[in-house]
Amino acid sequence: MKYFHQQKCRFRNPVITMGTFDGSHTGHQKLLSELRKRADTRNCQAIVVTYYHHPLETIHRKTFPYLLTERHEKEQLLKEYGADCVLYLDFNSEMAEMEPEEFLRKVIVESLEPSEIVVGYDTHFGRKRQGDFDLLKAYEKKYNYTADLISAHSVNGEIVSSSKIRDLVREGDMQKVKIFLGRNYSLPGKVVSGHRIGRTLGFPTINLEPEDTNKLIPALGVYVTQVKIDNKIFGGVTNVGYSPTIKRTGIKEVETHLLGFSGNLYDKEVELIFLKRLRDEIKYTNKEQLIKQIGIDVNMSEEFLANLK
Repeated sequence: MKYFHQQKCRFRNPVITMGTFDGSHTGHQKLLSELRKRADTRNCQAIVVTYYHHPLETIHRKTFPYLLTERHEKEQLLKEYGADCVLYLDFNSEMAEMEPEEFLRKVIVESLEPSEIVVGYDTHFGRKRQGDFDLLKAYEKKYNYTADLISAHSVNGEIVSSSKIRDLVREGDMQKVKIFLGRNYSLPGKVVSGHRIGRTLGFPTINLEPEDTNKLIPALGVYVTQVKIDNKIFGGVTNVGYSPTIKRTGIKEVETHLLGFSGNLYDKEVELIFLKRLRDEIKYTNKEQLIKQIGIDVNMSEEFLANLK
């Protein structure tokens, strides 16, 4: 199993699917549900072949903030939605240059011996992404598997895709992101020491350092949020940005004022859950104007949270 990281699964003639699965969104959930059904019908395991990070990192030899789901969250969700086992491809420059049929033969068929391959409408593999469902179908008899295509999933007339959700996160439309993901967008990370300016304004904050530096951060602005701390949920008001009224660092930060919480959280692992964007980040002429606006933000957040179903 030289093409996979830490291969721990034991299986025989599984039903498999493959792809990046970033976000594990409602479209992915539809595919995984079908994968589960087919595996149960065949009395075999459902296997997902995926990547730690996006293959473009290998191809372009650089990293960038794009991830919707960190590795551990993605694996947890894939299994929750139907996978028995998640296999991570050791995607390197050699694999990136494999022709589609070579990738299919060496990596998929010879390594996994699938009885069925189930893929989504936008699945591509092999050099320059030339492999697709048609190629899988063409090699069914030669490699003794069945290939099935799962159609695109749409919400309100829009096809759900990871790229579309990334655009929505970059725009700060967290309510629409929730509809496409099937859950609220969240940012796990560690509470780190900040400038401690918030407490001088009457609104102490925690600064979050994302768990994965590739995680996509929502658009600059102020958000209604929740913070999960030791399996307890607290309301919050979060600013994503540079705090231009009181800071000159030029460093983008994620700062949250917790509602109904007091205590020391430094070095604590928490999860920040984005619910709704309230406004743009604004540079005020003085500190008093900022304090007044933060008070308004807190009131709006408390009202929103009180009406959550």
